[in-house]
Amino acid sequence: MWTIMAGPADIRYAVRLLIKTPAVTLVALLSLALGIGANTAIFCVINALLLRSLPVHDPQRLVKIAALDSDHPEQSGELSLAMLHEIQERAPAFSSSFAWLGGGVSNIDANGVRYPGSIDTVSGDYFVTLGVRAVLGRMLTREDTQAAVISYGCWQHRYAGDPNVIGKIIRVDDRPLTIVGVAPEDFAGLIIDIAAEATVPIGYRGHELKYRENLWYDVIARLKPGVSIEQARAQMRVLWLGVLKSTVPDSFQGARRSTFFKLRSDLQPAARGNSYMRSRLEKPLEILMALVGAVLLIACVNLANLLLARAATRQHEFAMRVALGAPRWQLIRMLLTEALLLSVTGAALGMLIARWTARYLLASFWAGYVPLFIDPSPDVRVLAFTAVLAILTGVLFGMVPAWRMSRSDPAGTLRQTSRTTGGHMGRFSSALVTAQVALSLILLLSATLFVRSLRNLETVDLGYRRDHMLLMQLFAQAGHEKISNRTQYYHDLTSRLSEVPGVDSVSYLNMGPATGYEYKIPVSSGSGGAVANAAEEWAGPGVFHTMGMHVLAGREFDWRDDEHAPRVAVISESLSRELFPNQNPIGRIIDAGSEPEHKGLTIVGVVNNASLWKLDSREPPAVYHALMQEPRYNNSRVVMRTVNAPQAIARTAERTLESLGYHYSLRTSTLEQRIADTLASERMIALLASGFGALALVLAAVGLYGILSYAVTRRTPEIGVRMALGAKRADVLRMILGQVLRIVAIGVAIAIPVVFACGKLVAGMLFGVSVMDPAAILIAASTLGAVAAIAGFVPARRASRVDPMAALRCD
Repeated sequence: MWTIMAGPADIRYAVRLLIKTPAVTLVALLSLALGIGANTAIFCVINALLLRSLPVHDPQRLVKIAALDSDHPEQSGELSLAMLHEIQERAPAFSSSFAWLGGGVSNIDANGVRYPGSIDTVSGDYFVTLGVRAVLGRMLTREDTQAAVISYGCWQHRYAGDPNVIGKIIRVDDRPLTIVGVAPEDFAGLIIDIAAEATVPIGYRGHELKYRENLWYDVIARLKPGVSIEQARAQMRVLWLGVLKSTVPDSFQGARRSTFFKLRSDLQPAARGNSYMRSRLEKPLEILMALVGAVLLIACVNLANLLLARAATRQHEFAMRVALGAPRWQLIRMLLTEALLLSVTGAALGMLIARWTARYLLASFWAGYVPLFIDPSPDVRVLAFTAVLAILTGVLFGMVPAWRMSRSDPAGTLRQTSRTTGGHMGRFSSALVTAQVALSLILLLSATLFVRSLRNLETVDLGYRRDHMLLMQLFAQAGHEKISNRTQYYHDLTSRLSEVPGVDSVSYLNMGPATGYEYKIPVSSGSGGAVANAAEEWAGPGVFHTMGMHVLAGREFDWRDDEHAPRVAVISESLSRELFPNQNPIGRIIDAGSEPEHKGLTIVGVVNNASLWKLDSREPPAVYHALMQEPRYNNSRVVMRTVNAPQAIARTAERTLESLGYHYSLRTSTLEQRIADTLASERMIALLASGFGALALVLAAVGLYGILSYAVTRRTPEIGVRMALGAKRADVLRMILGQVLRIVAIGVAIAIPVVFACGKLVAGMLFGVSVMDPAAILIAASTLGAVAAIAGFVPARRASRVDPMAALRCD
């Protein structure tokens, strides 16, 4: 704003002043570029993940219709196809709606190239509801059953942008689908993290759909013009019981039927689409935004002190201008023009830094099976954020010297000598540096806490052995999604893999290990018995031995536990304590979840507690099903205990797997690598917090050095008098370093209560360490004190070597 008001003469004058002091200008621009660039980079990620709407027509009118379980409100609440059709018939609040199922990985054969990719399966009104039009061909309709709309990226990369791609065949899970259209370049589907290679109709597999039983579809609707989401919610509450009565599956009996009728409807805004990373990163990104904001404030304090010192050398110039009739607002405008010129230039450089940094951050957080699609490139919102940040920053550090200069007495200033000019600014500058020290300590303490938390997660006892473990994620080869004799196949695969040199034992897990999330279900000890929430897992024969866990009672699963045998379960020690305190659980009967086939399970074993899924989950209650008794789960994870380094046998194990003709490995990694992937966000947060802390430390050191150097120069006559009256060099050294310690002590005293007050914001992100951890506070305060002492030693040493006679003469 001030730069716009400033005339060309003010801008030219500011440019000349900045060029005359290149070192000062370079330091200022570097500080601003790093501070504004870091803020813009984090905001780019926040914008891409949390703020940006889907690139569809009027996304704010889209809502997700959810069926929420009152006992488990955290679950996402999917619907069946029957429920969608009932809503389409009964609810006048929606102009159109569709069912969606996506995010999984399928075998794709596009133009003769086979590869794993993401597929969206949708009902016929998908593109109509979203308002997305094809760039080539047409979109799917309700009549399509064996058609596909491919993504723009698939069209370009797999078909080289062939304009005659319409009518060609793309194979999905070995089923031929006719390409009828190409989606727009910026539309990747409902999941913003990844791009669906193709969008296909629900039922494309050709087998009979469970019209009522499969409650696993996201249902998205578009509100009619003039209908608010509150009005639509009220309408759905009135209609909901009728929807449930019309769509309850015949197979739902007893408790499962009662649970179905307990579902309640809810409408949630769907403008931003779905995201794997959003819920996991929302809070960490808010914390990182606060940290980079503190870094920018520290940089502003440094620049304010820098401009204060420069303004002090120009006091005679300003006094002369006022004496000659220049209004004070003109002086303020000159100084603000200079500050805004610095901040805008720094913001432009920061934008270049932010573009690369934002992409790097998102790539570091991503550990999916398909490439990341989300684009954090700056848009209008990011540009506006950076522009506002640049203006506020310039005003913030430019207003301090402008305000001080506008209050100075021109007559008094003209009577002062160059040595005494500006002496009154020391106290104000010291206050700024004290604030800088307090902010630096907050950043250092945050970095220390996140680093210690990460270290605790990396070294925590998980209840199983991490070393010498190789994992292979099974994925069905095209045309082999079903296995006729499943138990025999897995038995043969186990035998073949066990023959690979260096393999000690082989087994399977469906979800674990180290997935980063736990799927929990209610487990009860029979009618009227105790109920506990427990993590659910499907485990293969001998898996607990392979994982290095301990069977505390009974036995673990073996090859007898197949789909023809009575259903059995193994439970964790913590679940045993909750369901059967002071009793032997072996042979007892439990119900696990709402599935009919998981009722009446016989407990055959108890194993030690293990954080098999989330690393920060302490002794989670867990129920393990026999994987061979569950024909639905064919794409499980092979877990192999090796004698030597697991990487050495990885390729041999993959070839052995492929030779059986049913699976290949979607991803092969060691357990240590898997754990490292799970901790990717924690590691990046610790790294960024450490980087911000280090940057804050450098800025604080520079600020302390600058203010003390300025103070020593200003107090040279005083120091000369003190030494002439008998003060020793050690006394002068203690005096200057004492000033440093006072600033640090006051900064620490300010920072600790602030950290305590804000502790709840980060407490949930820490593991094994509290916000007010004495060791973390001591490390951060000691580091800051040591750096401050080093920064203050050079000007203190220079002060102690002042020649008293020369100092007295220079006044």
